[in-house]
Amino acid sequence: MADYTTKDAVDFAVDGNSSEFKNAANDILSQRVQSAIELKKVDVTANFMSGEKQEDDVEDTLPSEVEPEVEPEETEEVSDEETDEI
Repeated sequence: MADYTTKDAVDFAVDGNSSEFKNAANDILSQRVQSAIELKKVDVTANFMSGEKQEDDVEDTLPSEVEPEVEPEETEEVSDEETDEI
């Protein structure tokens, strides 16, 4: 696998050399993915035993208890006659 640059890929595309463009694009993407994996490995290694929860960690737990639905209390209706007496 050759080491292509983005300039090489653009040049291949402009020249109409689709097979070389495809090779260059795949090589560039592979390099970027490999770099991202290496960075993540370093990050995981550094934080593996730290005990602190990272901001981007997702907590995957279910609530231990489900809150029951509370219905509103029924109130006595006061008629107009009763309110006039007060």
